[in-house]
Amino acid sequence: MRTIVIGAGAIGLSAAYYLRKSGADVTVVDAVQPGSKASSHNAGWVVPSMSTPVPAPGVLPQALRWMLRRDSPLYVQPNLSPQFIRFMLTMLRHCTTARFEAGLKVLADLGAETVQMFDDLRADGVRFESHADPFTMLFKDGRKLEHHAHELDAMKSVIPGFSWRALEGEALVRECPSVAAGLAGGLQTFGDRSLDPASFTNGLAAACTRDGVEFLLGKAASLRQETDGSASVVVGEKALRADRIVVAAGAWTNQVLAGIGERIALQAGKGYGYDLPLEDDGPTRPLYLAEAKVAITPLATKVRIAGTMGFGGINERIDVVRAGGLLSSLPSYFSRWPDLTRKPQPWTGLRPMTPDGLPIIGPLPRKPRVLVATGHAMLGISLAPPTGQLIAELATGQTSAASRASLAADRF
Repeated sequence: MRTIVIGAGAIGLSAAYYLRKSGADVTVVDAVQPGSKASSHNAGWVVPSMSTPVPAPGVLPQALRWMLRRDSPLYVQPNLSPQFIRFMLTMLRHCTTARFEAGLKVLADLGAETVQMFDDLRADGVRFESHADPFTMLFKDGRKLEHHAHELDAMKSVIPGFSWRALEGEALVRECPSVAAGLAGGLQTFGDRSLDPASFTNGLAAACTRDGVEFLLGKAASLRQETDGSASVVVGEKALRADRIVVAAGAWTNQVLAGIGERIALQAGKGYGYDLPLEDDGPTRPLYLAEAKVAITPLATKVRIAGTMGFGGINERIDVVRAGGLLSSLPSYFSRWPDLTRKPQPWTGLRPMTPDGLPIIGPLPRKPRVLVATGHAMLGISLAPPTGQLIAELATGQTSAASRASLAADRF
């Protein structure tokens, strides 16, 4: 079975890896090098315990309240296009407790084995920087801490090897020596992972090459409708035919699908981040600043901070004020870190977002030989291996699309 994967990010590379393991002849096509976009510009977290849908009770009303803040962590740029309005209204309908809890179960099921899958990748020779330190969430608001503790209890029953504990007073200071006074406390989780996402995509691309996956890089790919009703992949002046086509183009997926007259419910969500130098007073384990919605990932040569979610279309321009909100949030959580006398440079990445916060994984109803794998929001790294494996199972008929209706492209 010949399969073409459009997109060389974490999702596309994972699909290529597992498709090749299943015996398919695989070609990966992308205009840029593997992992160049959001797949290497993220916090690098493998977090079953934090795999929750973006649409949650109160999220969009909070975003509307933040619209006047240039540095808010969540914002919506007004857009009058029918697709955008329909998307936001659908997202609003999913900001209920019942739908949030239903989405939580879907994500927990999809990511239940992801930590083990990362271990299996390393055992197969996929090389990447990875850390198994516990994660600590810092809270200024005690009510939010208590609410999240209830969510962690629910996660504990469905995630293998997961546990958590509350931290306050001296215990919190021992775990976070530079923590600011006056915080409500922290919640520490055990069983998640952190990694350098660029090293992961590089390692996965190298393993795919080792296993015989072909790469066509440097030219954008599009789909074309053929006279027999099938789809082909156009790369430059060549039209490539395949038994299966996997579109894993992230926020650009609809641009690829336009050639065959298809569209899915997807919008780009812009995230920002900085890579800070290692410091003696800096964090040594992953941290999440709950109210600021900032992730902090200590790595071998740097400390990465990442956050924000902005809905404003496909736009990779860096808003330095918006990005700077990540830095300005730090003093309320830390007393001595970081040293910002040297201005760090921000980076950005576009996360593919769906209205219900769940990924789209599966065939297009009118084009069953075209499979889509996108919409993972901030969980692209965390859910990359299980998504790749699921795509391979769907492509080879080991799993039916009907059994994964909650991830179907036409569920909205």
